[in-house]
Amino acid sequence: MTPPPIPRRDNGATFDRLFAEGAEAVLAGTHGIEVPPEDGGSRWGVSALLRPDAEAAVTLEAVARAAAAVAGDGHWLTGAVQSSHLTMRALEQPRVEPVPADDPGVARYAAALHQAMAGIGPLAFEVVGLTLTRLSVMACALPVDDAPDRLSAAFAEALGPDAWLEDGLGFQRSIWYLNLLHFAAPVRRPQTVVEWVAARRAFAPIPVRIAEVEVAAWRFTGSGMAPVRLAAVPLPLPTPTPTPLPTPTPLPLPTPTPLPTPTPLPTPLPTPTPLPTPTPLPTPTTRH
Repeated sequence: MTPPPIPRRDNGATFDRLFAEGAEAVLAGTHGIEVPPEDGGSRWGVSALLRPDAEAAVTLEAVARAAAAVAGDGHWLTGAVQSSHLTMRALEQPRVEPVPADDPGVARYAAALHQAMAGIGPLAFEVVGLTLTRLSVMACALPVDDAPDRLSAAFAEALGPDAWLEDGLGFQRSIWYLNLLHFAAPVRRPQTVVEWVAARRAFAPIPVRIAEVEVAAWRFTGSGMAPVRLAAVPLPLPTPTPTPLPTPTPLPLPTPTPLPTPTPLPTPLPTPTPLPTPTPLPTPTTRH
């Protein structure tokens, strides 16, 4: 029997739809406003998260801070290094009490994660632009291969009955993303925010390598939500493809200048001129 196809989470049309809905809501002032779970919020329960490598997290935080500067005060900087993440799957609704370290549900989630990650290998994405939602400024991530989608499908299968939350909602994830800024107050300059995001719907890709997969709860810090690690599985980071060194151009060797041909001596050598015969001295006269 042919296995069913793996659900892909690379639907660019979803990002377009979110932008259209988000821009309309921000301009009308009807966008959502985040509320922490202890104040009645229904989000931010235990989840399975993909955590980006340090370099990518720093780069994305800079984008998040730029978005916050445009949106105004009072919003949650979810794209900060300490909270940057891609959600693989929500597992629970928020609990009233903190999740204990020996929680049996967390143990099952971690076991399912270990099972799902067998043979998956490195996970990598490219953040290719931004979009706007009714609740956030979002970074659009595309997987560089099918490994993230295979992990997502394998994890859902390994969870079995523990996949109840998203299955019960009929929620089918079609994209990978990182929320950079969650709206937690009225947007100060709605037109500027929409134009700012629109100008960044596409930009030079930001490479994101996944350092580990976490099962995490969330806690409110007073200015946003921070993950509380309950279990984690490290991942091998993709080996970057080395850039080949250019072939060196051989230097041309100079053509040697021939030495001048020496002038030959005359042949034969000239006969030397004989010295003249000396004149004999006169015989002396004897004196008596």
